[in-house]
Amino acid sequence: MAEISKELVNLEHLGKLAPEPGTRGEIAGLLTSGAERLADARNAGLALSSRFDLAYNAAHAFSLAALRWHGYRSENCYLVFQLPAVHSL
Repeated sequence: MAEISKELVNLEHLGKLAPEPGTRGEIAGLLTSGAERLADARNAGLALSSRFDLAYNAAHAFSLAALRWHGYRSENCYLVFQLPAVHSL
């Protein structure tokens, strides 16, 4: 799907990432989920904590979609968040 970066390969060798091709349907579902949660997070009628949860989960869905597009998965939520900042996915 995408060119694999040296950073992702290094994380795979360290056991931080597992190679696993993402499917178009899975990635599309993550993008849809992220967009829906982000839209809901803008609802001023919800409690601030609910809005935060929605925004957090939207960011995770978008980050995970990028990781899956590159053919990897991770069990570590923090790593899913850090990868887009470390490398331009």
